[in-house]
Amino acid sequence: MPTKWILEGYFGSGDRIQRITLKDFPVQVGRNPQLGVPIVRSEVSRHHAEFYAVGEQLMLKDLGSTNGTFVNHEQLGSQMSLRHGDVLHFASYEVRVLKERDSTHFGDGSKTMVNVMPLSNKLPTGLSELQVLLDEKAIQAEFQPIVSIGGELFGYEVLGCGSHQDLPHRPLGLFRIAESMPGKDAQLSEIMRDCGVEQGYRQAPPMHRLFMNTHPAEMKDPRRLLTSMRHLRETYADLPMVLEIHENVITDVPLMKRVAEELTGLNIELAYDDFGAGQARLMEMIEVPVKYVKFDMTLIRGLHEAPESKQKMVAALVAMTRAMGIQAVAEGVENPQELQLCHEMNFDLVQGYFFGKPAKDMRYISPL
Repeated sequence: MPTKWILEGYFGSGDRIQRITLKDFPVQVGRNPQLGVPIVRSEVSRHHAEFYAVGEQLMLKDLGSTNGTFVNHEQLGSQMSLRHGDVLHFASYEVRVLKERDSTHFGDGSKTMVNVMPLSNKLPTGLSELQVLLDEKAIQAEFQPIVSIGGELFGYEVLGCGSHQDLPHRPLGLFRIAESMPGKDAQLSEIMRDCGVEQGYRQAPPMHRLFMNTHPAEMKDPRRLLTSMRHLRETYADLPMVLEIHENVITDVPLMKRVAEELTGLNIELAYDDFGAGQARLMEMIEVPVKYVKFDMTLIRGLHEAPESKQKMVAALVAMTRAMGIQAVAEGVENPQELQLCHEMNFDLVQGYFFGKPAKDMRYISPL
């Protein structure tokens, strides 16, 4: 029995997985409804890609599509052979390749079992909806206060949330979808930042800083990141801004120095985020000093009940940070006991549910 190749995906409407058998090669994929595999989506080119066979092997080539063809999340350069289980994307439209194996006969041959290797019976969903969110900039920002150790308002962290009814609201769920397609995670992060600053500027008094997040993927293209920051500075000339970069991506010291210099020239302060969540990058802090270091909430929560050794370690890191002229920020402060210990350790700033949860409105009332 010849090898059969099948595409599995959400074809048409609804949430049921369907299968299309590839036959009569070559088989083209595209927006044209007359093609062998029609995908009538705006992001898919009219003639997007083509399947063809070389003996028993299934091949795929891109037909010069606008938004690209991807195999296992890597962009297809020209053509390549496919294997059972490969995940394909035509732009953001996702399908899976299945190889139907030779029939296996049992007993007297009266029964035939088709052996298709088992895979998950549900493909990840949401890529098409995510593209709509990105195109429409369907982001609702939330703001969490950052305050001095005495409770005075210092600024707000900007958090981007989705407002598409068919997608997760919280950023973690959105980024799980975005990270399944090359470049979408960085694009989502940039749009969240732009929308957050725009919405925050309408509310924030000019003296209060906006702390803006980055996704680690953005450091793969620092030129684009800096271009987006220049645009924000040109648009909001009087707004105090802080850009947060996760400590785990601070591995290229010369690159970080260039980024820091560019941001200084734009009058944008720099913060290292989630310090201590993984490997605390002390040498990078020394070589590329920043304005703020945000101590991860895993170091702060329950710190008043932690062993003395952990408390001494955190206190030493705070002292070292402040000795370099960097302000130490405690994230995740949830109760008066944690706040008191942060005060004793000489943290400069604090953030957490004790002072306010993320909210659409910038309304801060000190609990102290």
